[in-house]
Amino acid sequence: MRLQKAAFAVTLAALALLGVVLAYWSWAWFAPPAAPRAPAAVQGAGRTASAAGLFGVAQNGSSAAATGSGALLLMGVVAASGGREGHAVLRLDGKRSVAVLEGGEIAPGLRLAEVHVNHIVVLRNGARETLALPEKGGK
Repeated sequence: MRLQKAAFAVTLAALALLGVVLAYWSWAWFAPPAAPRAPAAVQGAGRTASAAGLFGVAQNGSSAAATGSGALLLMGVVAASGGREGHAVLRLDGKRSVAVLEGGEIAPGLRLAEVHVNHIVVLRNGARETLALPEKGGK
C-alpha cells in the first residue's frame, strides 16, 4: 500500500512536470512575434531633415567656418546654466557630427571657448572666432 502511494505521487509529479514543459514549448512556438519597442531609425537624409526644425537651416554660410581640414558648422547648443558648462553640436567637414563640452577640443588646434544661447566662440590657434546658430527656415 505504501509503495502504491509513492508510485502515485511520483507519477503525479512527472505529469505536472510534463504539463509545465508542454506549456512552455507551446508558448514558445505559437506565441505572436514581439512588437518592436522603438521605431526603426531613418536612414540617410531623413535623419538630418527631421532635426532641421530643431536647429534651423544655414543660410549664406553665416554659421560655417573653415577648419584646417574642412568646414565647421554649428548645429545646436546647450547653453551653460546653474554652474554647469555648455555643450555645442557641430558638424565637421559636412560628414561627422560631434558634441563638444565647453573648453573641449573640437579638432587639432581648434577649441570650444564659450557657449552662448545663440552662438559659440572657438579658439583657432589662439585667435577667437564666433559662430552663430543658423537662422530658422521661413523667418
